[in-house]
Amino acid sequence: MDRSLLSKILTQMKIYLKDGKSIGDLKYGALFALGQQLEAIFYYLGHELGTLIKTKETISPEKIHEEIKEIIKEFNIGDVEITNKTDEIVQLKLKNHSSLQTLIGKEIKTKANFCSFEAGLLAGIVEGISDVHCFAQELSCGLQTGENFCEFMIVFQKD
Repeated sequence: MDRSLLSKILTQMKIYLKDGKSIGDLKYGALFALGQQLEAIFYYLGHELGTLIKTKETISPEKIHEEIKEIIKEFNIGDVEITNKTDEIVQLKLKNHSSLQTLIGKEIKTKANFCSFEAGLLAGIVEGISDVHCFAQELSCGLQTGENFCEFMIVFQKD
């Protein structure tokens, strides 16, 4: 978090409010100043949404990758390709998902991973269908690599 930038933006917001001016654009600047904390918020939101997507019965770990594909298709999350699966991880490529759908191919680049919402969503989905705690991380982002997909790894927490 860039505390100095956030402080300046909040001060400017206070002045604008007092003067009756709009603070709309300053809100976006404040979010930008939050930096990685914003990524954590997006991950959390995705995770919470993902846990609402449950199957009627708990899926065994060896069938999780099949169920992930079905859920991603059913809920129009994107196009998925499972690239690796073990009893500890599921690795996948996700195309056409909400964070990148309109940004791919527009020569927009980032230096950091951008799709923390989808990482949280994937972790929440897997937890919801398997009753196994896990976390997900974005391994590569299409906005970094120029590819038309992002790559994620879902890691199952072992007790």
